[in-house]
Amino acid sequence: MNGLSSIPRNNRGVALLAVFVVMIIGLILAALSYYLVTRGNQTYKATKNYAKAVNLAQGGIAEAVVFIDNNSYDTIENQLGTEETAASGAKYRIWRVFWNNLSGFGGAPVFPPVSGAYSGVAGTGVYYLVHSQATVESSQADLYVMYVKGY
Repeated sequence: MNGLSSIPRNNRGVALLAVFVVMIIGLILAALSYYLVTRGNQTYKATKNYAKAVNLAQGGIAEAVVFIDNNSYDTIENQLGTEETAASGAKYRIWRVFWNNLSGFGGAPVFPPVSGAYSGVAGTGVYYLVHSQATVESSQADLYVMYVKGY
């Protein structure tokens, strides 16, 4: 007698079925690994692009602050609300929010205004809202800063 006839009929094909089950589990694990790796790469890229956008927007804020510091009240008033493009590529806008007396510092910009060390000369502080926006691929950063300049 050969060895195959001693195997009962109801156990034939179990090895083939076991191979198929192991193959299906392997394919599922491979597909899941591929999905997780590609999703991780997308998340990393989005995070990296957002960090770049934040840096560019910070450059826009810095350029707007330099513009405010280096120009007269009338020059700044003429630029209020207009969209400017910074060297970094960010777009920024400046709005005048309000003005108030700067007590004690003779016109030096202080935020928030505090009393003390009074110099005898009260200046006027003009409070500006600076908005800077930068986009890198699909990531966008919007930064807002309140800045005061003494006159």
